[in-house]
Order: sequence, then C-alpha cells, then structure tokens
Amino acid sequence: MNKSPFSSLKSYWIWSSEQSHAIAENGSPSHYEVRRFRRSFDCNDPENSRLEVHVSADSRYLFFCNGQRIGRGPGKGDLRHHFYETYDLSSLLQKGENVLSALVMDYSKVATRPDSLGAPTSVMTYAGGFVLEGSLSKKGQEEIDLSTDEKWKVQIDTSYRFQNDNTTFEGFIGYFEDVYRELEPVGWTGAGYHDVEWENASKVYVAESYETRRDPKSPYGLMARMIPMLEEEKEESFTDVFVSGGKEAPVGWNELIREGKPLTIDSGSKVEVILDAGGPTTAFPMLAVSGGKRTEVRLQYAEALRLNWEVDDAVLMGKKQSLANLSSEFADESSTWTYDRRGWMTGWQDRYHLGGNDDLVETFHWRMFRYVGLTIETGSEPLTIRSLHHRFTAYPYEVKGFFRSSDASHERFWDMSVKTMRLCSHETFEDGPYYEQMQYAGDTRITSKIAMLTTGDYRLSRQALYQFDWSRVSDGLTHSRYPSRFMQIIPSWSLHWVSNIRDYFVISGDGETTTDLLPGIRAVIDWFRRRIGSRGLPENLDYWNTTEWCPDWQRGNPPGWEEGPTCVISCHYLHGLNELAWLEEQIGDKRWAAFLREEADEIRSHIRELFWSEKEGLFTDRPGGPEISQYGNAWAVITDVPTEAQREVLIRRFPHDDKLSMASFFGVHYLFEASRKLGTYERDFAKLIAPWHFMEGFGLQTWAEETSFWRGLCHAWSAHPLLEFVETFLGIEPTVPGFDEVLISPQPCGLDHAEGKICTPKGELAVSWRIEEKTFEVSVTIPDGVKAVLKAPNGDSKEVAPGVTSHSFSLE
Repeated sequence: MNKSPFSSLKSYWIWSSEQSHAIAENGSPSHYEVRRFRRSFDCNDPENSRLEVHVSADSRYLFFCNGQRIGRGPGKGDLRHHFYETYDLSSLLQKGENVLSALVMDYSKVATRPDSLGAPTSVMTYAGGFVLEGSLSKKGQEEIDLSTDEKWKVQIDTSYRFQNDNTTFEGFIGYFEDVYRELEPVGWTGAGYHDVEWENASKVYVAESYETRRDPKSPYGLMARMIPMLEEEKEESFTDVFVSGGKEAPVGWNELIREGKPLTIDSGSKVEVILDAGGPTTAFPMLAVSGGKRTEVRLQYAEALRLNWEVDDAVLMGKKQSLANLSSEFADESSTWTYDRRGWMTGWQDRYHLGGNDDLVETFHWRMFRYVGLTIETGSEPLTIRSLHHRFTAYPYEVKGFFRSSDASHERFWDMSVKTMRLCSHETFEDGPYYEQMQYAGDTRITSKIAMLTTGDYRLSRQALYQFDWSRVSDGLTHSRYPSRFMQIIPSWSLHWVSNIRDYFVISGDGETTTDLLPGIRAVIDWFRRRIGSRGLPENLDYWNTTEWCPDWQRGNPPGWEEGPTCVISCHYLHGLNELAWLEEQIGDKRWAAFLREEADEIRSHIRELFWSEKEGLFTDRPGGPEISQYGNAWAVITDVPTEAQREVLIRRFPHDDKLSMASFFGVHYLFEASRKLGTYERDFAKLIAPWHFMEGFGLQTWAEETSFWRGLCHAWSAHPLLEFVETFLGIEPTVPGFDEVLISPQPCGLDHAEGKICTPKGELAVSWRIEEKTFEVSVTIPDGVKAVLKAPNGDSKEVAPGVTSHSFSLE
C-alpha cells in the first residue's frame, strides 16, 4: 500500500475564524455556508519546478490554479472514508505570483428533507472545511510548503443563496442555486487580485489519513479517490428553441443556438423560451453574457414536458391510471410526460442575478435535463447573450461493446441501455440522475454489470461494492443506498449486493477484492439466518421489506410480509446462500461451503412445501395464497425450487397468465432469467421485451423507471435488456472467474443473424453468427489466455482456440 500524503500530519483542515462549531455573524445568507480560499506563492523557475497537491473538502469544492478551474470534488464517500483528489499543477506554474484557490460549500448545517430537498442526501458531511497537502519543489532548493494552515486566506461568501422553488416532486439532490453574481469578487481565483481584506484561515483539526488514523483528532479518514475524475470537456449546442405551447421562438434565438450569433435583449424585458438538448443529458448549462446588470436569469430543468391527457393528437407517455400506490404525494394524475412542443415545463430551477460584467453563468453541480426552460428578466440595462451551450459530464467510460441482429430494434435497445447506464454513472452509480442521484444496490447490480461488459472498466463497480460494505450496520445488513445521510435499509437489497459481488468476481476475476468483502457477505446471510422462524424460513423481518415495484403490491412489499415468510424473500435468501457457498468454494472455506449447500437444500424444501399450490400450479406469494405473481414465481425458478413435475405444470401459466401480478421493469430482469432456466425463453421473449418497445414508442432515448411513467425517464434498473443480448443471443458465459474459461452458446430465438462484442480482462471477445440453409455459421474472436468452448443450438460443442475462427454446424 502506498503511503498516504496525509500521513505526515502537517496539513490542517481550515475554515473561517468561527471554525466549525459556530455560524459567523456575517455568514452566508443561504442554507449552506460557502467560503472562498486563496494561497499566493512565488515561483522563479516554473519550467524546472514541480507542484503536486492533494485536495479535499467538506462538503464540496471547486479548485483553481492561476484562475483556471482544475477540478471538483471530493468524490462521494463517507466520513471514515473521505476521498481526496490529486492534481499535478506543474504545467500551470507561471513566473512570479501564483495562486491556488477553492470555492467550498458546507452542507452540514442543513438536513436532508426529500419533500423540500434540503441538503444533497448522497454527500455525507460533518462540518465545513478545506484541506490541501502539497509543496512547490525544485531540485537543489528548499521546498515551499503550501499545505493548508494560517497562511491561507479565507472570505465568507455572500453571493450564493439556495432555494427549492418548483418542488413538484420529491428529491434527494439538494437545494438549487440562487446566486447574486454582483457580490462575487471578480478575478479572485487568479494572480493580481488583492485579498488584503480577507482574513487568515483558522485551523480546525489536523488532516489524518485513513491508513494511519488511530486516536482520531479529526472526523475524517482521508483516502485516495478510487475512481478517475469525471468526463467534463465536451461542449454541445441545443438543437431547438421554442416557446411553451409550441410557438416559435422570438427573432434571434435560433441564430444564437444554431449559428452562435450573439443575441441582445432590451432593458426592461422578459423573455421565456424552452431549449431542447435533443435528448437527455447530464451536463453543466453554460450561458455566456455581457452587461445586463441586475438581470434575473432562471434555468428550469425537465426530462420531458407535461401535457394534459385530454390532448388526443399528442404522443403521451403511459396511460391514465391511479397513482395512489406510488411513494410520492406529488404524483399528478391529470397530466403526463410528452415530447410534444405544446407541453409545458415543470421542474426545479436555478436563479442568477447578474452583475453587469462579462460573465459565464454555470451551475456548481451538474444538472440532468433534456429541456431547459430559460426565463430572462432584464433591469435597466440590455443583456447580450454571447453563447449558450451545455457541457456533458459523466463517469469517463469508453464503450467498446456493441450488438446488432436481424431485428433492428435490438441495436437501438442496446444503445438506449448504454446511454441509460452512462447517465446513471457519475461519482457513484445512480438509480436515476434527475430525482435522487443515489446509489442503490438493486439498481447498481444491473448498471455495474452492463458497464463492466461494455467497457472493461471495473473501477466504479469496485468502489460501489466497498461503499455498501462500509455502510453495514451492527446487525449485519448494508444500507440499501449509499453513500447516504438518510439511512434506508431493505433486506433484499443487501442480497442484491451479494449478487453484485459475485458478478464482479466472475467478470473481473478480482479475487483480492472479493476476499476482502467475504466477511460482509457472511454477515448479511447470517442476518437472515437469525430470523428463521418455526416454518424454517426467514419471517417478521425488520426494516422495509420491499422487493420489487409490482403495481399490485403496497409500496413493493410482497403480500403477507407482515405475517410470516414470503416466497420472494425466502427464495432470495436461498439465492444468497447459494452464492455465498459458491464464493466459499472459490476463495473461502470449502468446508463451510458444504454446510451452506446443505442449508440451502433444507430451505428449498421448506419453500416448496409452504408455497407450492397444486390448485394454481404455481407458487403463491404467501403461504396458502391467494396471491400469485410473476416475480415470486421467477425467483422460485431461479433458485431451483420446483420439482421437475412442478416445472412442467408451472410453465403452462408462467410468466404470462393474466392472474399473475405483473412485474415492474426491474422485475422483468429476473423473469428473463427464469425463462432461460425453464427453456421457454424463445416462447416468452417477445412478450417480456414488449414494455421496452412500448417505451421506445414514446420517443424515449433512455429507459424509464416504472410502468406508470410518473417520474424518472432515465433509470438504471430498466437497462437490463442489454444483458439478454450478451447472455442469450450471443450466449457468452464466463465459467471461470475473469474469463479464464468461457462458454459461448448462442440462441437464435427466431433471429436470422446476430453479432456483438464485449470486454473481458483478457481483451475483447466477439461473436457473429448467421443461419443459412439449415446451417449455423458462427465466427468467434477469443482473446489470448481464454479457454473457450463453442456450443451450437443443436447441442454440438467444440473447443476453440484464441484468435478469430469460423465454424459451421448443421441444424437438421
């Protein structure tokens, strides 16, 4: 392990003079406390000097060197695992005065309140502070220590305020901005600015590394960021501009966004337009302006527009229905989402009060949108808009995988799944980028697997596994979402974390990380074991017992959850037992694995006895029924609960019988897996994939959260059809962790041809097949170091060597 730069204990967390236990008399007029920090130093020989710094803050920072924005952070962790970023500033040094500076926002004084926003729930915080470790060095000369101490200057910011206007949905992403630009000191991030009126910073506590922290003197265990910095370079133009109701934009607006021609708005005017990015994005809106002192600019964000159900000739998402079973009081049944230009904007907004200078209006945190409602109210001066763009940001995945087939929709679905994954991947995986930006274990299992297979990048996946391990409470379970200031525990989501670890190990082959996480998996399984009741299954479970957003289940809780065992949770526990047993066999205790296998057999027998209904020919959701569901029966199949005779009966009704409670988009992932196991995949696929055709028909470019379309139109857990293309149509299955060995068994399922590529730790693996005159022609590209077996649809199989090889199999 490399020694942490914070092991030296020479840098300090700093703040203004009231430090962290009081609010300054002239403090920020906002919900958050905001500070600006500066440190000037001289450099006489920049070409031969070196400067590397390590930076963190509580709660968030923007960091600058000589007026240039260098980075933002810290990456999302928790107090015990508080990330710092490392920046090499050597190339930015200049002869004479140099300046390091930072804008820091402290969220610690504000509680998380989803119904009114509050502080960002995913940013874990203790008290405001900023820390930097680093020295300017030149060979043969004494270093200049630039670490944070009293030599740094600090100013209490008064320009930032925050608000929750237009809170028409619950959200976990924090207050939106209300910024008075005229109160921001001009040029404060660079050399030549006079900071004589700024006070000297005050030390709050010594900076300590996670690795060497013993008797803590600070709340934070500083550790190096586990992932690369987010992508943040690509500036893009808006594709359309119009006025609410579908009217054309005023003169000059189309020329501004399409040709980059500046636009001047007269004094005393109010202009309202809607900007269309052409598709969903996660980005920083950028508005370059001149003049217009005391102009108010409002930027409102939406994934789509709203339109009443009564507009018959519009494409309206979903169908009109009761939304009473949803988790938000804000659900609106009178209107729905649309991309029709006649719709109106609804959503959160940022506000900026301009100072009359040349300025670039840009949000502190990225926003998710397709549409931006821009309202400008000028004061006594005209305002010139020089340019209007948005700058994309996300985790810097390089997508290399692809899939296409004789069904043209498959390539589109692949692309939509990849885009959904990308927009739900930033400093953590996210359930969705608009409302919550929270990393949930169930969603992450799907997004992480997609990311690993399409990019070969395992870093964000590995971080997620550790973060859920860090979240475990004393009884053994993980938080359902983490990092999070607002604790939520869903027992089944801890089991999804277990599955995520197995997926990670199978795909990446990283046994070291998996071994490190094994004690946490054992703790999760033991939590369920300790709750086994008189009927031999876990029952009367604590916390939120939601398992899947089935429309017939109250807030996702399976029927009978408050009375005793349920089929879904019992099967999920059985699945966790089997996965732990497999992991123990691979990297743990083989004797313990044998015991787990025996325990799993006993649990399976109890499930079969308690939930199988001879009358229904299905498994009931609770002992004796009457409820039956797609999701409950899928989990029974996945865990090999039905006997061979029961399987023959079950497939007559599962998964499409109308009496089965319907699975959500998330639940269908497990229906696909169950159908594959039953051997009915080709029969079932068209109906199972139908909701994705339904979504695409509305013009979506990413996958929505759930079947009523009431909320998120970009949601991680709905991207799983991509996995079907890999695992079934291409038939790629690693049989030894890290793709040391792989089985390739393509299933045509009615297609004439298909081809695709995924990433493995050994390199890219490609499969291309075509059916011609009752012959199955297949070409495979196998990376070096991979032992591959190719199995044809007729059952014939052969070993194939690394490299590109072609093969023919008879289908007669």
